[in-house]
Amino acid sequence: MSLKAGLYSARSYLTILIGFLLGFAIVLWVERQMPTRVETTDGIVLSKAFPPLPAQRELTFDEAVWARIAWQYFVTNTQPNGLVNAEADRPWLSLWSAGSYLLATLSARQLDIIPEAEFDDRISSALEALGSLPLQPEGLPAAFYHADTLTPLVQDPPVNGSAIDMGRLLVPLQVLVWRYPQHAAAVNQLLAKWQLNNLLQSSGPQGASLPVNRWVIRTDDPRGSYGYRLYAAGVLRMINSAAGLAVSQPPDGLKLIEIDGHAVPDEGLRTPWGKQPALISQPYLLTGLEQGFDARSGEISWRIMQILQQRTGKPDARGDINADYAEQAPDFSGTLPGQQPLPVQEQNDNSHDTLPERALLSTRSAFAWYALFRNRWSEALRQQMLPMIEPGKGWRAGFNPDGSVNAAIDADTNAMVLESLSYIAHGQLLCLGCLNRSPATAPSKGVRAQ
Repeated sequence: MSLKAGLYSARSYLTILIGFLLGFAIVLWVERQMPTRVETTDGIVLSKAFPPLPAQRELTFDEAVWARIAWQYFVTNTQPNGLVNAEADRPWLSLWSAGSYLLATLSARQLDIIPEAEFDDRISSALEALGSLPLQPEGLPAAFYHADTLTPLVQDPPVNGSAIDMGRLLVPLQVLVWRYPQHAAAVNQLLAKWQLNNLLQSSGPQGASLPVNRWVIRTDDPRGSYGYRLYAAGVLRMINSAAGLAVSQPPDGLKLIEIDGHAVPDEGLRTPWGKQPALISQPYLLTGLEQGFDARSGEISWRIMQILQQRTGKPDARGDINADYAEQAPDFSGTLPGQQPLPVQEQNDNSHDTLPERALLSTRSAFAWYALFRNRWSEALRQQMLPMIEPGKGWRAGFNPDGSVNAAIDADTNAMVLESLSYIAHGQLLCLGCLNRSPATAPSKGVRAQ
């Protein structure tokens, strides 16, 4: 048999072999483009290059205006019951968005945007409304509510309440207890209605090698990544003696991903498009703004910032690195009377998108980076967000990767703008050393010219 005839008779086998080799080559190429992942049990400590934290100062005139623009969102979207829409003109809310509203109100009082009487009225109304929320059988709030009727927003499939979202809400409640004692009794009454112990459960012995019990978050939390656990642990650990163990230890351990020479947590963030490797900054920035950095959150934030600075404005064949992403809201319209939920295929019409394609350069992060780490890069980033102002409504979310504007206006964005500006003038919100200072005597009572 000639060589030509032999090759012809073996053509099907050759096709399979060539396809296998091509597939193997593609896998090798993709793996080389991906950042290196390592598992570690070592602690994260401050590097020698970690910068000094910025000193408090008065707001500039422009910054004072920007704070009032952010507060306008909450004025416009406040419901008669005292709570606020999570999104502009869409009356739904979650514990996370309720926490954002309370933190925005605390920041607005710190910056003297609202008088004491309005502050007390808003806080009292919000606490009363939270206390009237219908609870789940385990004595905890649901994941989402209609903001106007305060009835649970039913999702299909059902979505359990989030322990991390509860942690977000507990941050302003703790600030109220410490810094505004006139509301302490109302906070205690609210917490007495919720069975916070049910946020946690013991997973039992983990085999012969681990004979002790492990405590875990009871629900499969969509914000269960390391950064969000670290953020929420500061307050959730006060639920009971096991809470700190359950919240601060990720089920799969801490995995680091090396990007441009910096090792940062590989969050493995759960998104509507699946659980994807992710680099996120929001929980670390919120920790700094509200509770003050510890060595871990501060160093991780600093490493992420260095990665972003190195890649800003520079094309990179490995793809863009972004530290923010677009969160998916619940199907609010499908629960309205006479409306039908979106078909599954329409709800997931972006399921083919990768996480970087849905990431965004957000207004909230730009303000937070500037507040916590002030340099030329963070100042330029903040200035880049000025087109996000929507007169009479607040700040829009930011830019999409293709340069288009993400026109969403929501409580989280505008709360984080207010928190960032409050941090510039007063430092972190939960500050025991600030108890003897009132907004009337704090530095930002006036503003300085820019």
